[in-house]
Amino acid sequence: MKAAAPSLTGLTAIVKASVKDQTLEQLKQYILSGVLRPGERLPSERALAEALGVGRYSVREALKVLEAVGLVESRVGEGTFLTANTGASFGRILGLSLATWGGAIMEILQARVMIEAESARAAAQLASPEQLARIERELRRMQDNRHFAPTYLAADMNFHRRIGEASQNAIISQFVCNLIDLLEETLRETHSNSLPAQAEGGSTHQAIYTAIASGDHLAASDLMRQHIQFSSEVWQAVISLTADANDQSPKKPDNGE
Repeated sequence: MKAAAPSLTGLTAIVKASVKDQTLEQLKQYILSGVLRPGERLPSERALAEALGVGRYSVREALKVLEAVGLVESRVGEGTFLTANTGASFGRILGLSLATWGGAIMEILQARVMIEAESARAAAQLASPEQLARIERELRRMQDNRHFAPTYLAADMNFHRRIGEASQNAIISQFVCNLIDLLEETLRETHSNSLPAQAEGGSTHQAIYTAIASGDHLAASDLMRQHIQFSSEVWQAVISLTADANDQSPKKPDNGE
């Protein structure tokens, strides 16, 4: 009689992380290690890429996420620097309470990729001149209020709602509005609506509008997908930083209470 095969209980499939994800994790740990003081310049992209054994593109994309979170800043012609208020950034991250809400935010963003890529495609094909004007109005509000988070965020959310309306599909429009409403509520609950405006990937809003206004439905869909995926990467980094910061924070002594 053939012997039964050993049980595989307890084993789970190994998930392969992307090079960009691994690069982001390494750079995050590098910053957390304290090897650099606030305000100091990071090594060049070339040096970081060589040290990590990855391409400069992976380093550049990881630095974009860290900049959106507010931990580094890029200065044209000078390089990338650790923000002078890194301590304040960690303080803000610790206050987000994302241990509870992080999963909800990621699920909302995943749903947005599915729905809003299609709404952008349809808007590029079907939007009326009046609807295009409403989308552009919110875009201008964002551009005029980059440094005033409440107004920027309100215009950002309305930008996506207006695109949903321009899809000419009432169900898609309602789905988009529901997702945006849910995201806004979650941001209020976590007190994270003060994160830097660029965390939403603000530079891509203009490109999305241009594709829709020109009727390029394929580009509109792809750009919207990239836009929300970048936002997802930023939030994933924030959630990860929250966990790291909480792990490193002083623990209260157990007095048996």
